[in-house]
Amino acid sequence: MKKLLSVLTLIGLFLLSCAHQPPPTPPKEKMKTEFLLMGYKSLSDKSEKAEEILGKKRSIYNRLKDLSSKSHIMIIYDASGSMRERIGGNGPKKFEAAYEGLRQIVPLFRANDNLKLIVFGSKKTSGITTEGVIIRRNYMKAMEACGDVEVVYNSPKEGFDQKEFLVAIQFLGSEKTYIGDTPIGYSVLKAHALLKGLSNSKVILITDGEETGPLLAHAISKDKAWEQKLKKQYSNFDELTLSALDGIKRLVDDHIHFSPILYGLGASANDQEAQKIRNFYHKLATSSGSVYLEAITPQEILNAFMDAEMMSFTYGLYATEPNQKGQLVAKGKIGIPILVETGRYLLRIETERSFEQEIELKPQKKNVHIFNLDSQGKLMVIPMDSN
Repeated sequence: MKKLLSVLTLIGLFLLSCAHQPPPTPPKEKMKTEFLLMGYKSLSDKSEKAEEILGKKRSIYNRLKDLSSKSHIMIIYDASGSMRERIGGNGPKKFEAAYEGLRQIVPLFRANDNLKLIVFGSKKTSGITTEGVIIRRNYMKAMEACGDVEVVYNSPKEGFDQKEFLVAIQFLGSEKTYIGDTPIGYSVLKAHALLKGLSNSKVILITDGEETGPLLAHAISKDKAWEQKLKKQYSNFDELTLSALDGIKRLVDDHIHFSPILYGLGASANDQEAQKIRNFYHKLATSSGSVYLEAITPQEILNAFMDAEMMSFTYGLYATEPNQKGQLVAKGKIGIPILVETGRYLLRIETERSFEQEIELKPQKKNVHIFNLDSQGKLMVIPMDSN
């Protein structure tokens, strides 16, 4: 009996002590934050001159490219008739600055880069009126313009050659070149055929307007006699009139990066039309897991092109806490924001040569980090506000 009382007493004392102990502290709740990893600053950043930003961005661009082996880069360039228009109504003609921008990106490429350039709209005159309406007698001309997609430059086996590239694009410096329509879908299809199966591939589109292939297909579908006639004459009718969205889906399926650079829009006199074009490219970019970029000057084309190519680099954020160390928490692309919980992570760029660094994401609306170079020229990642 005494033994039983002793046991009951001990149990009572244990329960009493538990009642006076404070409950365990719940783990601190992590907040979601927007994280953006940028190659470097934007030209809109007034803390540095444009020349300084471009110089530093180019150095970082080169370091990032050094982490990977050979790049396969396809540029799709718009030579349609709308490129003869003036920027903002009274500025320079779009093609003048676009051509100069194309010349300025040439020094970016390494000897072992496989660079290809597709140009559309330079050989066949437009079959679509400026109002976006196709009249019956222009069906044949419009179909010819849809097929006006030409590979202007293709790196030889020996590697990229700056002089050969500059010679190949000389014709783009003439206003007479810009005469055609905007078959973006068919151009993307051509790019896909040339890049399929190649690792580290990317397609960068430089254009000023909306596609015309689906517009033509829609107009022809209303006239069944013409539709049958054209489909009989053009066995690749569906490819010629392919939408850009359907073409980009093929790129995505084969892990080929796509970034569009919307050129020369600026402050348009018709804001509603300008917004419609922006919405179109936002949709294209979103479907490929990227964002669309805008440019007006040659400098801005150079800046946007580096951003577009750096967007093809993916990274992972890995847990650093002891009980979860090394676990993948989130994946992202340079230049594209993601939502992730606050805390410390190991950031690892997914390239052949390793780059990794610990970063801290703080509980605030947006955490922006940029690449930078230390005093020895070594690549590192820093919070934007500490630069």
